Amino acid sequence: MLACPCCTKMSVTTAVFYSSTSALRKILLIRPKTAMANGGNYRELRWFTPWSKPREVEEHFLPRTIQKITGQETVPFGDAVLATKDTCIGSEICEELWLPNSPHIEMGLDGVEIFTNSSGSHHELRKAHIRVDLVRSATAKNGGIYLLSNLKGCDSDRLYFDGCAMISLNGDLVAQGAQFSLSDVEVLTATLDLEDVRGYRAHISSRCITASRVTSFHRVRVEFSLSSFDDIYTLTSNPIQWKYHSPEEEIRY
Repeated sequence: MLACPCCTKMSVTTAVFYSSTSALRKILLIRPKTAMANGGNYRELRWFTPWSKPREVEEHFLPRTIQKITGQETVPFGDAVLATKDTCIGSEICEELWLPNSPHIEMGLDGVEIFTNSSGSHHELRKAHIRVDLVRSATAKNGGIYLLSNLKGCDSDRLYFDGCAMISLNGDLVAQGAQFSLSDVEVLTATLDLEDVRGYRAHISSRCITASRVTSFHRVRVEFSLSSFDDIYTLTSNPIQWKYHSPEEEIRY
């Protein structure tokens, strides 16, 4: 995998206030969050409105300062995915992974092969087990590559965010990020073959039948590829075993 669009969380005001992700450098898509965390430590509904128009996309006029930087007047805004020359990329935001009907389910059935998640999940004792299970389950049932990033460090209140970035392929973990690291930035990489996703999915006949009935997402065309003809012999990353901290180690950190 030679290149990848970069996503960042942001807030967008149209007629309402949305929490969203967008691709950097040139804004390819603003994808608003469809489910808000509103229990425990979180009160996102106090500030944001979830996007409630499945599969719908609007044209969003950018602020003039952004127009000057990117050279764009409008960008797609809504429940859509990115289609490159060689694959399809979808995005979830934090809480959406924890839903019983997570967006990655129908995205995967519609042919999305790579999922990104920009998460802000605070630390709780043994919570890493749940995150790992959710990500592995997402790719085990539906195939695909899942890239999960998470905040690190303390906020201005009482929460601590413990990282635990990860990359999963077809139910296996192929890369693990640090937990409780003091580093401000961490980059996690893996070399994976998109054909492994396609072969995995083709062997699950029940999934194929379900996929034939799914409503398609709007696709935003992107004129570049994540792969090239030169990387056909590149070795791919092997599955790994997640290294969990003991309860005592978590408490110590």
